[in-house]
Formats: sequence, structure tokens, C-alpha cells
Amino acid sequence: MDKQAFSLLALLFFTSILQGQGPDIPPLERALSGVVTVAVLDVSDEDRVLGFTGNKTYADIAYEGSPDMSDAFSNGSGFVIEYKGAYFVLTNVHVIDAASGKTGAITAYSITREPYPMKVVGGDSFYDLAILAFDGKEPGEEIQPLSFSDKEAELAQKAYAIGNPLGSYPYTITEGIISGKNRLFFRPTTGRFGFLQHTATLIWGNSGGPLVNEEGEVIGINTWIHTRNDNGQSYLFSQLNFALEGGLAQSLFREMMQNKGRVRRAFLGAVFASSKGLFGAPDSPPFIHSLIEGSPAAEGLKERVGYTVTAVNGQPVKTLQDIVRTLEAADPGQAVAFELKKGIASPENEVMAGELTAGNLEKVARHFFDTFSDYEPEAKAQGVGLHGKPGKSNLRLEVADSENSSFSPKQGKMDYGLASLGAVDDYGRGKFYRVASLQDAATAIRLTSLESHLGADLLDEDNNLQRVRFFMTDDEGDEVKVLYY
Repeated sequence: MDKQAFSLLALLFFTSILQGQGPDIPPLERALSGVVTVAVLDVSDEDRVLGFTGNKTYADIAYEGSPDMSDAFSNGSGFVIEYKGAYFVLTNVHVIDAASGKTGAITAYSITREPYPMKVVGGDSFYDLAILAFDGKEPGEEIQPLSFSDKEAELAQKAYAIGNPLGSYPYTITEGIISGKNRLFFRPTTGRFGFLQHTATLIWGNSGGPLVNEEGEVIGINTWIHTRNDNGQSYLFSQLNFALEGGLAQSLFREMMQNKGRVRRAFLGAVFASSKGLFGAPDSPPFIHSLIEGSPAAEGLKERVGYTVTAVNGQPVKTLQDIVRTLEAADPGQAVAFELKKGIASPENEVMAGELTAGNLEKVARHFFDTFSDYEPEAKAQGVGLHGKPGKSNLRLEVADSENSSFSPKQGKMDYGLASLGAVDDYGRGKFYRVASLQDAATAIRLTSLESHLGADLLDEDNNLQRVRFFMTDDEGDEVKVLYY
């Protein structure tokens, strides 16, 4: 038999198998063929923001074995969707943001445990949504893309989570109900609304997998489980699970695909802040901390620094998160109305939003270091450098992990290389993003500045690496939480 005849027979045989898995296949089982396990096989020190045989069912194939994850540094879940005739994998940013960026650093395993090299083509750390494309190896016929439901999820409707918990139990399905909507997400620390709360049990490794309805249609992307740390002991609440709402995920995906992999955002050039409450007291109402020179807010909100923000676009504001929720819905070119208060004055001001371009991100980075440090940032071919300002003490920078320190910041003029930025706790631990440009630095600042101090990994002239933190304060020297828009 020649190769052409053999290929024709194989095609007819495979087609008959697919036809055999037609309408009689239960919707949830059909959904298995669109779910993948996402593995990171090569990492950096910082995060970055098949064919069938026989007459087996999808379930038979899925549970014949597990993918070989022995070389994986970390793993999560994902699922395949179709866009303009091509297949893409959706997953969480936190599943893949530690990947080094080298070819083969990310691999997706299909239902037949076939490995597919992947590359990142888009993502948004604010919503924890990443888009992967097949890199050099076309998806096999065993992969059947999932579809988003065109109906909004309803309270108490049944929901099913599909994924690979612990990286050891691929194609695990758990059942629950939708128990809440439009919840707030706190990873990264600049939270976002638009997450479903549900009771379908999740565990580490489920991240990025689909939450589907009884028809096997995607209604959400599983993102996190509620945990709490009490005196060093972590507690997991298995009935408090959260997924990015399907309609929002689909909208973000389409926008990123049409905008070179990123979400278009409004830019005002305003810095909002809230003073930390003492001894567990609530934070202060948000106020305008400062304005970025040359920005829309520098004109529209001039003379308003120090004013409390009471409403944005008619929506009441009590916390910085309320500002996030409203401004995330604003588009470039849209007028944003502010209701403010200071003493007996209650002015209203309007700002015409610009767009958060690369140039405006650079303005954010420069404003942060000029306002909250004694250093000036400089873009270099090899990354970002920080130059100490002559005559400054640099006392607003301190070692975050003194026990493992390799050098201490010096007073006066001193140059450092900026390797990463992120949120840092009192023990020097935190979520860090590698910094290769001023735009990277600004993005990390916007993601984590609600922590009231930022951590950084600095390199001295001898390439010693030291974790430090910058403290953000108001005019009285009290620590503040900061939001850049």
C-alpha cells in the first residue's frame, strides 16, 4: 500500500471515530478534549507581568495515564479556544509568568498527553489572564476547542471545574454552584472586580482551567481559592473558589488579540492614596496624592491635590478599590468626572482620559521614583538603572531582608541596577516582576503599589543582589497605599 492510500485510509478511519463521538457524547465529557495541562519547564528568578485510536471515548483517553511532569518547575491548567480559524490556550498569568521566555519553556499537554510547545502572545496581570499560541507544532485532531457560553452565569446554577489539581490528577471534574458574582480579586494586589464565586472544589493546579455549565460551555476561568494566614499557619477554604467571569474573559481575549496582546486602558496621570489605618483601623478615604506632569490630570485636577475623592463617574468612592472598579471601565478618550471634598468645598472636576501608552508608562515610573525615592531611573540597553541624587540621604530605601543582605544602600550618590520590582512583606518575601524597561517598572508599580511599600532587587557595581524596599508616604511622613491611573 502506497503512502497516499494509507493516509486516505487513516483519515477516513479517524473521521469515523470523530463521528462516533458525535451528539451522544455527554457535554462535560466532550469538554475534556479542549482542556490542557500547562507546564513551565524553564524559569527565571522573577515572574514576567494526537490522534485517537480504536473506539475509545474521550474519558477513556483522558484517564489512560498522566503526562510526564518530572521536568516541570510548576504547572497549572488551561483550555483551547478557536479565534479566526486558529487555536489558542487560555490560562492564568500566574501559571506561566515565571517562565524564562526561551523556546520550549512552556508546554501544554493534550488529552492524549501529547506535548505542545507554547509561546505567550498576550496577557493581563490585572485580571490574571494569559493567551498562549502553539509554537512550531500544530494542534492535533484530538484537541477540540471549547466555546464560551453566550448566557451570563446565574446564582445557584450548577458549575463544573475541570483541571489538573496538584499536577497529578488531570481531567478532574468537580461539581458546585455559582454562589456569588462580581467578586474582588486580590492577586496581584491591585484588585479587580469581575470574578464568579463558586463551590466546585479547586486545589493548586486547577488554576487556568475552565469552569463550565452543564452543556460544557465555559462560564469562567478558575483563578484562585480563598486562603488565610493566621500566626504563620495557612488555611484553605475549599468552598470559596473564584473564576474570572466568562463574558469578561472573552471580551478581554478579543481586545488583546486586536491590540497586540494587551488591554487598552485609560490614563489620567493621577496618583490616589489612602493612609494606613493604625492598629487594624480602616484606611482613610482616598485622596489625590499627586499629579503626573504633562498628563491629562495635571490640567484637569490642578489645585486639587489633597482633596478627598467621594465619587467617580457618579459611583460613590470609599476605598481605593472603588476607584479601581470605576476607572477600569473607562476607555481612552472618555471624560471621567470626579466629585471631591476638602473642608466645606465640594468641587466637581472632569478629566479627558488619555491612553496608557509606553510613553505614559515611563512617566509613571519616573514619577514614582521622583516622589518616593532619592533615585532617578534611567533606561539602559541592559535594563533599568537607578542613580542616587546628589545631596540626598537615600534613607527612604532600606534592606528588606537584613539576615541575608549582601550589601547596604549607601548614603549620597550611588548607582544600582534594577532587576525586579514587587510587593514585599516585613520578611522580604513577596511577588516580584522582572524589570527590563521603564515600562516594566511602571507596570509592576501599578500592580503592587497598594501595599504601601514596594520591594526591589538591586544590583551593585559588583553584581551583588540585594532586596530592598521603598516606602511611600504622605506629606506628614505617614505610610500610604497608592494607586496610579
